[in-house]
Amino acid sequence: MLTILLSKSGPLEGIIQLVVVLIMFLFVLALAYLTARLAGRFQSNVQSRSNMRIMETMRIGNNKYIQIVKIADHYIAIAVGKDTVTFLTELDENELNLEAMANIDKGSFKDILSQFQKKKDENDTDETRDTSNDD
Repeated sequence: MLTILLSKSGPLEGIIQLVVVLIMFLFVLALAYLTARLAGRFQSNVQSRSNMRIMETMRIGNNKYIQIVKIADHYIAIAVGKDTVTFLTELDENELNLEAMANIDKGSFKDILSQFQKKKDENDTDETRDTSNDD
């Protein structure tokens, strides 16, 4: 195939080679996309059947976090650093505000982007009104 692309040819052969290369590129791109989708679905299925779940994460420094993790029916607090994970304590379910954790909306990227766009549009509209009132 490489020798075909490197050989000298007329304008028609050059166009055909370009089309073949574009088709090969699109095939590889589609294959990569399908592989990523399949891997994502597999990962989400594994996580949904898991007995472990990260309930909440709080950043306390550069590459340092405190997480509340639910393992089966137990809640534990752990400290997560760059290269370490340290057990802090086991938490009683009564000590936790589980309703607040459940109300955290982790909407899709599309939802978050549309909310950001609405806020930006509102700010732009407000600025336009402010400048028109100054005149």
